[in-house]
This record gives sequence, structure tokens and C-alpha cells, in this order.
Amino acid sequence: MKRRMGNRLQLLTGIVLMMTFLFFMDLLIFGLAVIRFHSVDYEKPPEILTHLSINNGRYALDEQESESLLKHKQFAMILGKDGNILWSEALPEALRKTYTLQDVAKFTRYYLEDYPVHTYVFEQGLLVVGGNKDQVWKYTLEFDVNLINYLVKIFPLLLLSNIVVLVVVPTRIQKRRAKQREEERTEWIAGVSHDIRTPLAIVMGNAEMIAASTREEEVRQRAKSIETQGIRLRRLVDNLNLSGKLEFGAGKFEKQKVRISRFLRKTLTDIMNQTEDERYRFTLEIEDSLQDLELYFNEDLVERAVMNLLHNAIRHNEGGCRIEMKLYQDRKNHVFLELDDTGTGVSKELLSRLNSRSYAWESGIGQHGLGLKIVKQVADWHRWKLSFANGEQGGLACTIRLR
Repeated sequence: MKRRMGNRLQLLTGIVLMMTFLFFMDLLIFGLAVIRFHSVDYEKPPEILTHLSINNGRYALDEQESESLLKHKQFAMILGKDGNILWSEALPEALRKTYTLQDVAKFTRYYLEDYPVHTYVFEQGLLVVGGNKDQVWKYTLEFDVNLINYLVKIFPLLLLSNIVVLVVVPTRIQKRRAKQREEERTEWIAGVSHDIRTPLAIVMGNAEMIAASTREEEVRQRAKSIETQGIRLRRLVDNLNLSGKLEFGAGKFEKQKVRISRFLRKTLTDIMNQTEDERYRFTLEIEDSLQDLELYFNEDLVERAVMNLLHNAIRHNEGGCRIEMKLYQDRKNHVFLELDDTGTGVSKELLSRLNSRSYAWESGIGQHGLGLKIVKQVADWHRWKLSFANGEQGGLACTIRLR
């Protein structure tokens, strides 16, 4: 579950980063385009008029401004109120004519014979400044103000919908692929587990038969060893199968009301019958007020978790130890189940990993890993709080808050 949430967060983060990157890339490209293809630099009409002089009714432009027009490949002319050209500079031959009111109305908005032009009204008439053909794209757009207001309103919705699409579609695709991979992995683990159980049952049955029928002590001990390792292997296979179901949500587990004191006594009796080793002593302490306490949980899952803790204590303390189970409650009526032993405990590094939220079993960390991982998975499935510590007597202590 945590891994799936982590994958989703990584996916969403990647999408947001990608969108942010694309947005700034678009801005950069737009800015470079504006710098490269800047707006048309028309000669400013006031500059032209400043350098334009009138002598005996004739207009004359000084040499500096004339060279500036030629440099920018532009032309200029002044139209009188009657439409005649009063003055011009670098004016194309096709434009030398008398202009009507209709002509002026057209080129002030669009083009003058395909020449882009700007107009400027002053006292003597109309100053027209133009450039070469195919140099400038210009178009006058007109829209209803209601349309613009409508677009302003829906633009945020369109932007939001685009963001939602960018987030939802990849998320659904990722979720579908992840679910498919989870199902395939769970089916593979279940298939392998089934294939192992059949020959393993034959091996354990033969080992048990040999141990019961032989009179040679050495053969009996070897058969017992085979049976013990077979039980261990079967437990490992079951743990692997269960871990896959819990991690990927493939199993169907239900909670039932269970009397916790009876459950703990039964589980402890089972482990004592399986062990039958005087090196290990088991104790169970239950507060009197909790003898009749009933809680909702999945009995099979919790039994597996408790068994894993007990087997973990046995396996890692070959010289023997005392294993204690306690059920008690604090002043806030929180109910705790504590399992600890008097063995060797674990390293600080492993203890830190066991208490981390991102704990994941790896083969390199030893046999503590998979069994304790299932303990954490079962606690997470029940939404119980769990913690590990080195006990006061030196061993590993696990505390689970059941309520």
C-alpha cells in the first residue's frame, strides 16, 4: 500500500515538474522569438515632422532623416485635405496618385496597395509612413465584447481541465499497469508456493516416517533435522505468499470479534507444542480487567504475526531464552500486546529500520526480515501502532497497540 502511494506521488510530482518545465520552455521560446523577430520599427511621425521644413510652400526633409528612412527601407508622404500628395520621400511609383476618402479609409486599417502603412494626423493633412511589401503582417480583429467576457470566464476552466487531463490520464494508466503487475506477481508467488508444498509434504512425511521407524539415533536425528528444516521452509513459503497478498491487496481478509485472552492462550499452546524444547520458557500475563475483552481483527493474520514473533525469538536465540507475552492497558484505556525475550536482541541499525515507515525486507539483512515485515504488514492492515525496541533484559521487544 505504501509503495503504491509512493509511486503515485512520484508520478504526480513528475507530471507537475514536466508541466512546469514545458511552461517555462514555452515562455523562453516565445521570448526568443520576440527578440529575434521584433515588431516593425516604423520611423516615428513626430521625428519626421521635426526634420521636415516648409519653404515657399515646398516641403523638404533633412539629409539625416532621409537616410534613416532608406536604411529602414521605408517611405513617407503627406496627403493634403483634398487627397493630393503634398510631399513624399522614397515613395514607390505605384503610389503616386490622388487619393479619395474611400482610399484613405481602406489603408488606414489594412494595406496601401499591399504596402503596410501607419498614419498620423497633423495640421496640414495626413502623414503616411510605410514599409516594403511582405515585410509586415497586419490584421484588424473585431469581436463582440460579450464573447471576450465569456472567454475570460471559461479560460481558467479550460486551463484547469487540461491540468486534470494531464494528471488523471497518466495516473489511470499507471494504476492499471501497476495493478496488472501486482496480480501477475501475486499469482506467480501463489503458483510457486503451491508447487513447493507438494514435494515438501512428501519430504517431511518421509522424514517423519524414518524418524519413527529407525532405531539408530544418528539416523533419527538427521530425519528430525530434515523435518525441522521442512517446517521452516513451509513457514517461509507461507510468509512469502501472505506478504505478497498484504502488500498488493490481493487477499480477502475479514475481521471478526475475537476474545483476545483465549486467542493468546491458544497461540502460545500451539507454539509450545511445536517447540518441545526445554531451553525455551514461555509466559503469558493478562490483566484481570482484560480477560473478557473482545476485539475485531482477522484471527488468521494476527496468529501469523504472533507466530512470526515467537519463531523469530526462538530462531535467533539458539542457546535458549525466556519469551514473555503481556496484555495490558494504560491509564488512557489503550490496550497493548507486548512480546519480548531475554535473548541477544538486534543491532541499532536493524532496530532503526524496523521502526521506519519505509521498512522493506531484503535478503541481505538476515532472517529477521520477512517474518517481521509480515508483522508490520498485519499491524498496518489493522491500523494498529507497532514499535520495536531492545528490551530491558537484552532481547527484542515488540509492542502493538490494539486499541
